[in-house]
Amino acid sequence: MIKKIISSIVITLLFVTNVFALDTTVSIDINNKVATIKLDGISNTIHALQLNLTDQNGNTNIKFTPSTNFTYSYINEKNENGKTTISIVIDNGITLTENGTLNIGNLTFNNTPNLSNTVSLELVNLNDDLTGKTFDINANITIKEEGNSNNNNSSNNSNSSNSNFSGGGASISSPSDEKTEITTQNNNKEENTNIKEDNSKIDINSMYPIVKQSNFSDINTHWANTSIKFLADRGIINGMSDTEFAPNNNITRAEFITLLAKLDNINENKYKAENFTDVPGNAWFNPYVDWASKTGITSGTSNATFAPNDNITREQMAVMIERFCEYKQFSLNNSKDKINFLDNDNISSYAKDSVLKVQQAGIINGRTNGNFAPKDNATRAEAAQIIYTMLTIQ
Repeated sequence: MIKKIISSIVITLLFVTNVFALDTTVSIDINNKVATIKLDGISNTIHALQLNLTDQNGNTNIKFTPSTNFTYSYINEKNENGKTTISIVIDNGITLTENGTLNIGNLTFNNTPNLSNTVSLELVNLNDDLTGKTFDINANITIKEEGNSNNNNSSNNSNSSNSNFSGGGASISSPSDEKTEITTQNNNKEENTNIKEDNSKIDINSMYPIVKQSNFSDINTHWANTSIKFLADRGIINGMSDTEFAPNNNITRAEFITLLAKLDNINENKYKAENFTDVPGNAWFNPYVDWASKTGITSGTSNATFAPNDNITREQMAVMIERFCEYKQFSLNNSKDKINFLDNDNISSYAKDSVLKVQQAGIINGRTNGNFAPKDNATRAEAAQIIYTMLTIQ
């Protein structure tokens, strides 16, 4: 299932009905280690899709090369029981094709793949409502190797199962009192098994297009200037006013959660928190807290409280970042050596694993004195820097 396609155009993502999927055929040409994928019968109202393939040979670290410069393209792989499920997501903002034929691109494997004939396809249509189905289609697979070709033809079959597509269409404006965002801990967190393993880069400039030009007078010489401006220009974070960002002010839990929700382009009208006694129904942060709770990014400070106005701590922020990456299937590769912080014993047990992952991914570092300072409050500048770093390593 698609968790979310992040569209560069702020519109509601809508599903296609089965009439389109029934007309669609999938062709895959395999030449040694490269699989070229083409779709036919794609309506000119389709602007995004997800294609799921299975490699019986269990290849990993698969590289995806799009055939064109789509607005957004992404690959995720998951290896279980010796098989690898490959998910390709592409979004072109308005339409993917005008003539019914879509060349998706190439998958490059470490070894010759053995792709299953049955693939699943989700199509996002500009015209239909937010209900739809996932379709299983038999692909036409042609294998070419050493001058020989083996054409494995299959009839075009469609079996459907119900699915939900969490649509985009999020507002990028923030509350009038200029809040940003944060998240919380979950003692029952499961081990992350969905981290993106491929080395393909996400084009964050296309994913998050510029919507305005910020002009904060108090960040010109600040160490986080680049990160703050990047997020502010894209409507992800706002200042205290048009000219003041207040980089050294603390950031609250509600503010940090809001940042993450905006990164996910949520539709605020679809969320309403009712399980936290300290999150009023009319609070500006209510839908963001509900989104974070439902996605597992936070579970609150207790079963009944979220503490939205408390300043977020560095260890809480690390937990939320790690869970957000798990939810979005973003990479947390071990690119840095483990740091043995002098105050490692002060890191709460629920946060130790998350702190280690985000530190080794290069997202969060310790203080200059060798401490991580897990209980220290995070500043607005630190939050911006961490968010920006998380995006740029993808």
